[in-house]
Amino acid sequence: MPGLISAALPPIVSAAGLLLAVIAPWMFGDVAPAWQAGGLALAMLVLVATAAAPEAYAAILFFAGAAILGVAPPDTVFSGFHSGAFWLVLSGLVFGAAARHAGLADRLARQAAGVFGTSYAALIAGMVAAGVLLAFLVPAAVGRVALLVPIALALAERAGYDAGHPGRTGLVMAAALGTFFPPFGILPANVPNMILTGAAETLYDHHFSYGGWLALHFPVLGILKAVLLVVLLVRLFPAPPPREAGAREAGAMAPGVAADPRALGRLALILGATLALWATDWLHGLKPAWVGLSAAALILTPGLRLVPADFIRTGLPVGTLIFIAAMLSLGAVISAAGLGDAMGGVMIDLAGFEPGADALNVYKLGLISTVVGLLGSLHGTPAIMTPLAARLAEATGLSLDTVLMTQALGFSTALLPYQSPPVIVALGLSGIGQGAAARAMIALGLAAMLLLWPLDLVWWTVLGRI
Repeated sequence: MPGLISAALPPIVSAAGLLLAVIAPWMFGDVAPAWQAGGLALAMLVLVATAAAPEAYAAILFFAGAAILGVAPPDTVFSGFHSGAFWLVLSGLVFGAAARHAGLADRLARQAAGVFGTSYAALIAGMVAAGVLLAFLVPAAVGRVALLVPIALALAERAGYDAGHPGRTGLVMAAALGTFFPPFGILPANVPNMILTGAAETLYDHHFSYGGWLALHFPVLGILKAVLLVVLLVRLFPAPPPREAGAREAGAMAPGVAADPRALGRLALILGATLALWATDWLHGLKPAWVGLSAAALILTPGLRLVPADFIRTGLPVGTLIFIAAMLSLGAVISAAGLGDAMGGVMIDLAGFEPGADALNVYKLGLISTVVGLLGSLHGTPAIMTPLAARLAEATGLSLDTVLMTQALGFSTALLPYQSPPVIVALGLSGIGQGAAARAMIALGLAAMLLLWPLDLVWWTVLGRI
């Protein structure tokens, strides 16, 4: 009976959210759109977070409900599809498929095994370190995940960690979380950072410097979080030492690798040029999404043979793409419907800010940003929180710059996979379930709030920010 109740509860809660969205115009008058947005968000996120329905179904349910009920204009409801982040995700999936098919992932894995292959902990640390270092060059987490996850899978295969093995899960999580969470300390490395930057410039004419952001966030949210992540992954997903290199033929390639050795050179050339353009976006002004999309178009060119011939028809995870578009749209719908502003007022009242208690106020602001991030993808956090920054600065007595900077505490502390498109991409590439990712993310998030945030407050005090 308890199992039956737990299985039935998510659909019931989701149905209640849909019912709220339908009846809101008759109950709440002018503020009905905010209630409708909340109901639709509840309906979708409960299904996704509990795995009660496929991600694509939950996403289509959200799109259909928001469109037919007129919660926001169609351009807003479907804004995720014309977001640069969506096309960057698609590009990343193409990169990952090509890296596996052409044998690039296996070759890089052999090299990594030679450097870090002495122990399982060393492999985890090596993947995390590679992810952080790559973030200084590649300003898009999805692109980094697409490059690193195939390497992690090939490395797991060579180490003897087959599908379902904790070691395989640990390596994939090291690649995905290692190149996503610590790089929040690098200004252009993740999309939420850039959304915050753009919104702050538009609303307040406030500019963040690369060095200022790095100095404030990277020592704790970057370096220390990377160390914490390694420790947690080794404990959460324990595995024996990697298999001896001689246990598998040194030149063995992963199944399905292209026989044409020229394909490897062509792919390396395309990815090298892509990395170079990403790393020099300050020089040419081309957005990372469009650079990635152009590279994906080249990779998909049939004559180059860099992906399987039927990849678009059978290999491209359309369900994952639809879900990511929905998560990107959700923040825009919440903002347009007025739910974000309403939540801001409620949270200010609940938080009980005390002017003069700067450290406590910063901690509370970080918690608010974390809660807002649970409403959808992390991309929505700066979109919702930045317009409230002036009110929050007045309520806390903190400077506008400090209030804006506290958002990084929140959106660098995602607790569930659905909040992070790069993590969803990693799961799609690896076949690992959301449950394993949720374990790692919740553990990292709680440990960060309990251990790293207090250290971050000390660091902010040393720098004179609070």
